[in-house]
Amino acid sequence: MLKSVHGKTPIERKRTLVTWLLAPVWLTILIATQPEGFETLGYSLVEFTGFFLVFGAVLGRLWCTLYIGGRKDLSLCQSGPYSLSRNPLYFFSFLGLIGVCLAAQNIALMAISVVLFLAYYRSVILNEERRLLSLFGSDYILYMARVPRFFPRFNFPESEDTLLVQSQVFVRSLRDVSWFLAAIVGIEVIEELRQAAVISGWQLPV
Repeated sequence: MLKSVHGKTPIERKRTLVTWLLAPVWLTILIATQPEGFETLGYSLVEFTGFFLVFGAVLGRLWCTLYIGGRKDLSLCQSGPYSLSRNPLYFFSFLGLIGVCLAAQNIALMAISVVLFLAYYRSVILNEERRLLSLFGSDYILYMARVPRFFPRFNFPESEDTLLVQSQVFVRSLRDVSWFLAAIVGIEVIEELRQAAVISGWQLPV
């Protein structure tokens, strides 16, 4: 009975599977399309912004892991990044996705990715909220009233004097964020191949 109340819902359990199923389609679109202004000064600034967001996402996800790694569902974390957003891990993944699209100078793909991400993860977050309410009750209700669901509030994060970090969980987090860094390397390779006319993409207006 406890498992049925506190266990993850199907949409939560399938989140990783959905991501892996969509990744090849997303990558194909990334390689097969490019904006009309590719490699112009304006789009080079877009690319730089993308790099900045990706590195911010990497640092942000590692920051989240320091506070909640291995303790999710065991205690209600309300400090660090979790004092600014109730779902900072998803928010930083969102920033990383935008960053990769901008680093590829593909604004059209970014717009599509933003809509799909927000639509899908809204369902994931709502399901998680129901489970966390069953776990933490009134404490979570007060937390919901104080901290926004997704986009962080502009405030100084609340900190803790001591953090207990589980090394295995942190190493796993390093592996997870390495995909963002690998994407940056891949984008640079794709750009070099385009400049050498080895590959070409469908021209997009943006």
